[in-house]
Amino acid sequence: MARRYSQIRRGAEYEKALDNYVTYLKNIDTRPTKRLQGGVRGARRETLAAALRPFGADLAAGVYLSTRVGRESSQEIGSTVTGRLFTQGANLAAATKMQGFRPAKATAFRGTGAAAYVQSKVTKLYYLKYTGDSFGIPFGATSDAEEELAGGTAVKNAIITLFGAADIKRVSISPEKVPV
Repeated sequence: MARRYSQIRRGAEYEKALDNYVTYLKNIDTRPTKRLQGGVRGARRETLAAALRPFGADLAAGVYLSTRVGRESSQEIGSTVTGRLFTQGANLAAATKMQGFRPAKATAFRGTGAAAYVQSKVTKLYYLKYTGDSFGIPFGATSDAEEELAGGTAVKNAIITLFGAADIKRVSISPEKVPV
């Protein structure tokens, strides 16, 4: 019964958070952006050219589409997409670009278990923030008949296995988008 009115009891907190959010949006001084202040762009992450076989596009057998993958993500979790993502070889050389295509993507977080309460700059509420590393890697099918759900499940399980000793393991799969 303790959880029965929990959202109602939090209403005052959420109202205060909403007021802080509205104040944040109205006061331009609280949102210093590079467009207002100027500045220089920071270093961009290094990416590699890659190729994959899409799940949802009806292509001729052996046709691969080109994409990009971050070097760090490729080094850390690239072994989990073996046979699904190619960063070298004949498949990469023959890959074509499809306008509007976005491959399926696995986003993973490997945490150390250390967490601290950090105050939000916008709502002024405190949230748990975990220390760790995040990675994102695109992946494709291993065969023309493989379904996206089966491929995503295989990649997710492989990443969780790779992160075996980590205290916190989170993996989410974003679906592929194929132009109509």
